[in-house]
This record gives sequence, structure tokens and C-alpha cells, in this order.
Amino acid sequence: MPLNDILNCAESDLWTILDAEDAYQTDGWFMAKRIGMIELCQLGEMLGVASYDELTSGSNLIGDPRDEGPWPQTIPTALIDRLRTVTDADISAVVPKWAGIEEFRGGATTESLAEYLQTFRTYLADRSGEFFMVNAL
Repeated sequence: MPLNDILNCAESDLWTILDAEDAYQTDGWFMAKRIGMIELCQLGEMLGVASYDELTSGSNLIGDPRDEGPWPQTIPTALIDRLRTVTDADISAVVPKWAGIEEFRGGATTESLAEYLQTFRTYLADRSGEFFMVNAL
């Protein structure tokens, strides 16, 4: 199972996809490169979407927690909408600050985060519906 990847699908299909032996064969995955809800919510706050606390409270677990995962969470619609419309200028302005958050432990470069946001923006532009952060060990 993934470690912090994003899946675009109907909530009614979520567990069928995650329980499948070949879950990654389903269209709709975005490989999030270990950027989870904490990092995304901090980015959302930096982009003026809402406070970190508001964003994290809007990301809810789906289904019963399993001891070894996966643990899918909703991604707040306001955050998805903002990331869908993030401009190159927005990206250039926010990635230096975002790269400095404690969760990246100094291992994220502004270049890699800018590329991540540009790729994520393209992924989001072609999709609609629900988005889930899928976390597992």
C-alpha cells in the first residue's frame, strides 16, 4: 500500500480500490512523494486557504481504522480548489517557506517542491470529484 499517495475516485469505490490486489492499476492515483496531510495543510495555510487547524479538521478518516493501514482521509475541497488554480508565481512565492517546515527536515528543495506543485496542479486540472490522501505504513 502507498505511503501518502492521493487517489481520485468516488467514496463508494474507495475501499474496493484499496482492497484490490493491484490497487495501483486503477486510474486516479497521484504519487505524492511522501507529502501527506500535515504538509498539504501547512501549504494551504501559506496559500491563504484557511488556517492549518481548519484544514486538518476538514480531513476526515474514511471507514474504520485498520491496524496496518491504509488510512484514507478526505482532502478539503477548498484546498483542492486552491491547488488546482495555483499559479507559477504563487508557487515561486510559497515554496521557499514551505521547504522550511519541520516535517521536511531540510530534505526538500524548492525545485522539487515547485515541480511537485506544478505536476499536482496538472493532475487536478484534469479531474473532478473526491480526492483522498491514502496513508499506510
